[in-house]
Amino acid sequence: MIPLTTIQAANATLSTSLPSPVCVFVGGTTGIGFYTLKKLAAATVSPKVYYIGRTPSNAEIVQKELQKINPKGTYKFLKCDVLLTQSVDECCHEILKQEKEINILWLSAGVLRSGMPDTAEGIEFMAAISYYGQIKFIPNLLPLLKASAANGHHARVIRILAGGREKALDPNNLDMRDMGLIPSRVAHTTITTVAFDYLAKENPDVSFIHAFAGFVKTEGQNFPGVMSMVIRTAMYVAGWLFLVPEEESGERNLFYSTSDIYPPGLTGPAEAQKREEKGVEGEDIAVGLDGIKGSGCYTLNWDGEAKSGNPILLGYREDGFREKVWEHTLEVWKKAEEAHQRVEL
Repeated sequence: MIPLTTIQAANATLSTSLPSPVCVFVGGTTGIGFYTLKKLAAATVSPKVYYIGRTPSNAEIVQKELQKINPKGTYKFLKCDVLLTQSVDECCHEILKQEKEINILWLSAGVLRSGMPDTAEGIEFMAAISYYGQIKFIPNLLPLLKASAANGHHARVIRILAGGREKALDPNNLDMRDMGLIPSRVAHTTITTVAFDYLAKENPDVSFIHAFAGFVKTEGQNFPGVMSMVIRTAMYVAGWLFLVPEEESGERNLFYSTSDIYPPGLTGPAEAQKREEKGVEGEDIAVGLDGIKGSGCYTLNWDGEAKSGNPILLGYREDGFREKVWEHTLEVWKKAEEAHQRVEL
């Protein structure tokens, strides 16, 4: 566990180490994303933040709060329906028109809701919001992340879901249909990590983090349907024992978004070796999911500890399954685009 005091000390240095970050927060209008945004605004000098969501009323609350915390920052709300890849593309187009580089792409949008119809693009509802819609931000905005890295600046993608809790995927159901609430969440978790592992391999200048935030009170826990009361009750009971306070959640997730102990694979292993040889003080370079320090793709527990050595994920590297997952992802996006073209005709 990384002590909260260590994390707070590191975040206190952001005013000099990352004074004016350009960030895109998908899911920044409520919950964990909002808690993290507030800490980011407080810790940096003049941040520029695009915070993305579906509800303008929530956006107004975020805007007022962030301006109060740090009036030197720039905070722009972009309305986007993350369920639809076309909406994601349009949102990213607006960012690409205005920015030359970004430092942080934060992804935390999502709800637990079963029994919903497919999206207008033909994608299973939960899979769309948790994976296919949300992950579309990454290839769209990679040019800006890579531009930041090329200039020697911070470049990171962080997804908040359930990193470190991956299990085997059904290779014949990568669309993740006809699953219960919990099995679908496990599948979304695993496919996200597998995709991140692939993207980190293809883009070693950018670091990728899939983190589990722990039990934190968010609006995403207001589930509808039969399971609502059962799940809320279970999380209420668990919360008494394991609940991460909002303030701590914000501090920790800001640290995971900015700390240099989670470097990109291009420089990470060499940096880890240098720290060991010189006995550099402070937190050690984190271990990637492949068991190598600084390898660029990290799955983190809520307390910052990196998980590694999952035989399922390592097996997916060896048998080419991570490439298959990404190919399938591209196919789903292509079919979604074709669905829109048919509607427009």
